[in-house]
Amino acid sequence: MSMHIFQLFINGHSLNSVEAVDTLLKICRENLNGNYQLEIIDIQKDPDKAEEAGIIAIPTLIRMEPTPVNRIIGALNVRSRVLAGLGISSMHVTV
Repeated sequence: MSMHIFQLFINGHSLNSVEAVDTLLKICRENLNGNYQLEIIDIQKDPDKAEEAGIIAIPTLIRMEPTPVNRIIGALNVRSRVLAGLGISSMHVTV
């Protein structure tokens, strides 16, 4: 399995940001078997990094690897949407 490298841009401790972090961490733990790196960037603390990445809305998730680079903007609390956007097959069955 190839390494997945993500950048997640959030805005402090807003509800959408907290839910995005929680959802992404669960997806990574349950589906990527430790083959991931996640960098969480708070735009309040590091606005330059957000500007460099061309972030226009929060939350934004960028999959850097595997290529091609992919962005998912907003509604990162919807697990099925994130899985589909990242092209990850869910191995975890929710009952």
